[in-house]
Amino acid sequence: MVSRMKNRKRDSIFEDVEKIVKEFVLNAQEELESRWKNWELDVALREFHEVVGGLLARQTTLAIQIARNPLLWNGHGAPVLLRAMADVYINLAWIFGDAAERPRKFILYGLGQIKLYLEHRKALRENRPLDPQEEAYVRGVEDWIQSQRVLEMTDVNLGSWAEITTRKMAEEAGCLDFYNYVYIPFSWASHSMWPHVEQSNLKPCQNPLHRPHRIPHVEEAGINPLYLHLAAKYLGKAFSLFDEKTGVRAEVPSALHILERRFEAFAEKKRKKNAPRR
Repeated sequence: MVSRMKNRKRDSIFEDVEKIVKEFVLNAQEELESRWKNWELDVALREFHEVVGGLLARQTTLAIQIARNPLLWNGHGAPVLLRAMADVYINLAWIFGDAAERPRKFILYGLGQIKLYLEHRKALRENRPLDPQEEAYVRGVEDWIQSQRVLEMTDVNLGSWAEITTRKMAEEAGCLDFYNYVYIPFSWASHSMWPHVEQSNLKPCQNPLHRPHRIPHVEEAGINPLYLHLAAKYLGKAFSLFDEKTGVRAEVPSALHILERRFEAFAEKKRKKNAPRR
């Protein structure tokens, strides 16, 4: 009987979470579509529209992927995607500072990176028999580059695409606090740096003969809705930046604000269920 009640309670929670996630995903997509529909194309700044639209869609995609995967709502999985969302926001904010030059830099750097990748693949196959599938793949990617820029004129830049550090980009774009308090700490998990590894993947050895040292540890990660809220916040932050810079407004409600109301209702429902009966 007790086990059955626990299962029903768990199923009820999962149903509530599923409804919240589905609604957020739909609202996020509608926000993106509404803004894109209302942003008038300036053909003289075609690349600017493409890059900004692509980055907004990327930010929406990342938020949706976090929302749809509750098992990532922990300190191991979510920070990797949230760090990517921080990257998108800083890139977007910096690109808005020069609509003519910076989108072009972003595109050309990306094309150069793919060209470099192809050269590495070609070097690997030099002493191998000809592989028709590999040849078809390389030709396909070269054609994709050619559709945007002459392959032979595509330069490879081994530095950063903006030719300055991400911190400098954030400083120039007026979002240095976001860099300091979001980009940096989420980089610890994303790049498996010591602050994350020491706290999450090591634990003290219990053998007194070994002196104080740490041993490997695979931490059991729970599910924390905070990470969904953070994804929604960073998506909302990107949308707000777009609104500020373009003057465009979405004709649909904010996915973030609706999510926050659903969280409040969910918490209130849980409080009432757990309240002592009189």
